[in-house]
Amino acid sequence: MISTSTIYSVIYDYLINEEGIKDLDDQLAKGIWDATNPTKTTGGIPALIALCAVLRDDMRREANKAAGKANIEKAMRAIIKNAPEYQKSLQGAIIIDGKQYVCDGYRAIRINTPIDLPIPPEPCTFDIAGHFAEAQANAVKPLETPSLGDLKAYIKLKKAENKAKYGKGEYILWDFGEGRPVVNAIYLLDILTAFPDALITYSTNHAPLYFSHTEGDAVLMPCSSS
Repeated sequence: MISTSTIYSVIYDYLINEEGIKDLDDQLAKGIWDATNPTKTTGGIPALIALCAVLRDDMRREANKAAGKANIEKAMRAIIKNAPEYQKSLQGAIIIDGKQYVCDGYRAIRINTPIDLPIPPEPCTFDIAGHFAEAQANAVKPLETPSLGDLKAYIKLKKAENKAKYGKGEYILWDFGEGRPVVNAIYLLDILTAFPDALITYSTNHAPLYFSHTEGDAVLMPCSSS
């Protein structure tokens, strides 16, 4: 069976040396091509570039899985995918001073050791490192970290209830308790998927929650106060 890397190498070599696409690395790195479904792209050369993007993404996942970073990658990709279409600068992972960041405007993850993820198609102008520093300095009051099992069960239950009541999905909120923050349960799950035993702290019910972990840290904006 031919490996993914071999197929990628053959197509990559053809595009670079036969078709003369010298900026192929930039095109692939910046996520210009759909790495989820190459069949959406029509035409010979565009289809091959899109296929390269898919193969490159598959190799990233395998490398991260082999390094024991599969859950962190899963969480970071969920954040990248949720970045607004109009904010191209958030549609990828950013490295600042050796640490890797992803952000969608609602939550962000920073890891100490970068993994293989696509970079944004446009440079990031948002001071994401400053946002982390501010959250870390201000969030001093502890919150109880829910277990992944409890959180997943709660989300599953609420999804069933919402479908019965409204016939469609509704925002699922996680309430940390009386007088404490309320957050989007799905966003919380993504962060705890990466950092399941994170220490969670906060300052006010309207300020970002801060998640501390040996692999990195995260911030999450609350929805409202309870």
